[in-house]
Amino acid sequence: MAFTLWPKTIKCPNCFYEGKAEVEGTGCGSWLLLLVMLIVSFNFTPLFIVIPFMFFWLLLKPAKQICPRCKYPYPILK
Repeated sequence: MAFTLWPKTIKCPNCFYEGKAEVEGTGCGSWLLLLVMLIVSFNFTPLFIVIPFMFFWLLLKPAKQICPRCKYPYPILK
């Protein structure tokens, strides 16, 4: 899961769209993996060391901003 509060303003070099980006990659798959690891860690204690690092990585990883018109994955952020 990537963290973003709101979509950023972008300029797409592919279709020349200017406006708000579409946020991609904010699904809950990584959070579900973190929850499963937390449950498993009660039986396998070394995961207690890995889980805090994974949690902070999930919080600090930026969300992917894409063009809503042409779905270009690398727009220019304004």
